[in-house]
Amino acid sequence: MPRISFGLVTATLVFSALTANAQLANKVISANDIVVPSYISRGIENDRRPEEEKARDANRKPGKVMAFFGVKPGDNVSELLTFGGYYTGVLSEIVGETGVVYGQNNDWIMKRQEDGKSPIEKRIAEQGLKNVVDLVSELEDPKLPRGEMDAVFIVLIYHDAMGGFNTDTDAMNRAVYDSLKPGGIYGVIEHHAAPGMGLLDLTKNHRTERHLVVEDILKAGFELAGETDLLENLSDPLDVSVFSPTIRGKTHRFVLKFRKPS
Repeated sequence: MPRISFGLVTATLVFSALTANAQLANKVISANDIVVPSYISRGIENDRRPEEEKARDANRKPGKVMAFFGVKPGDNVSELLTFGGYYTGVLSEIVGETGVVYGQNNDWIMKRQEDGKSPIEKRIAEQGLKNVVDLVSELEDPKLPRGEMDAVFIVLIYHDAMGGFNTDTDAMNRAVYDSLKPGGIYGVIEHHAAPGMGLLDLTKNHRTERHLVVEDILKAGFELAGETDLLENLSDPLDVSVFSPTIRGKTHRFVLKFRKPS
């Protein structure tokens, strides 16, 4: 049994991992120990980012999140199911002119666009994001360049892939694996479900248990390289919808760093 740091891993995370015999990360990073490089700070503070998105930074902590995942200028990165592209915009500012960001959305999202344009297409035009590529594809085959990606992110969407979208997550994770360079990072941020809920909360409250995500992704050949308590919120009751006004934007979240072996 791996050593568990009770100071950094919350009781719900530990309970979930132990009861399901899930693998724990070798290293759990405290939010206080994450140092944000200046190139990430400059990207987060860039005037090109919309003010309404900057207003969400206090809860999302994009600077420390991207520092934890190790994103740097020149990287090729992607955000899956990006919707309007909050993190796609953040990534664009960090990787800079020598990097590329693939903002992916699927047919479900496209059918909900009254003007027929993808949210990322509109963001590129409005903000002049020359390093962003608009992808419309499905999660099982996101159309990322094979073996060229430094990092791929799926943020608060994994529960939808497992539930409402009925995605073949095995195929999705294999596609991500194949897109990454050796040593590339697969970053996952997701809402915690209450321990013992299993798959029951995927569509009702839009949550999932950590161990289910870990087990799903490890099957594709990834290693769990790290996690952080950065987005934990122990006051989240875990039994309400993530869209409830009492908790929206402030849910108890796990942040997992998977790595494709070198």
